[in-house]
Amino acid sequence: MKAFVFAVLCMFAGLLVLGAGCTQPSSGPSTPVPTPVATTPQPTTTPTVATPVATPTLGYIDGPMPTQYVVDVQVDRNTVAISPGIIATYRGGKGTNFVYSMDVTVTRSDGQVITKSIERPQVNSKVEIEGTRGTDRVEVFINLVNGERYRIYDQSLAFRTYN
Repeated sequence: MKAFVFAVLCMFAGLLVLGAGCTQPSSGPSTPVPTPVATTPQPTTTPTVATPVATPTLGYIDGPMPTQYVVDVQVDRNTVAISPGIIATYRGGKGTNFVYSMDVTVTRSDGQVITKSIERPQVNSKVEIEGTRGTDRVEVFINLVNGERYRIYDQSLAFRTYN
């Protein structure tokens, strides 16, 4: 009796497998059918053509991050005259699991733009970039695993300030 039930189940499973293989659409070449297009008479006057204006795309979202993605980055400026470095330290936060990478861009006062990145930053991961003795602009971008990019820090840091 058990052998009979087993044989019936095996035949049923085999029929299901064969049926699944037969339901695939054929991948033969298809020929496109031309669609007739109605033509309308063209006006005899020349119409004015609007010039398209390119809208700038930033490549990042400029604004606060959603609360579920919030992370903290600390940016410090070394004010020692022999090494005017800029250090960005990743401090973590609620959105640590969603962070794919951190990019730090320094636009130096001499015109150079330097960018360094860390993939999958951990708490206390650091990026060090050599600054100048002038005022350098520092931007920190967070790239999320869903493809969104946020600018979370944008400051101009002077080498020294006197009160």
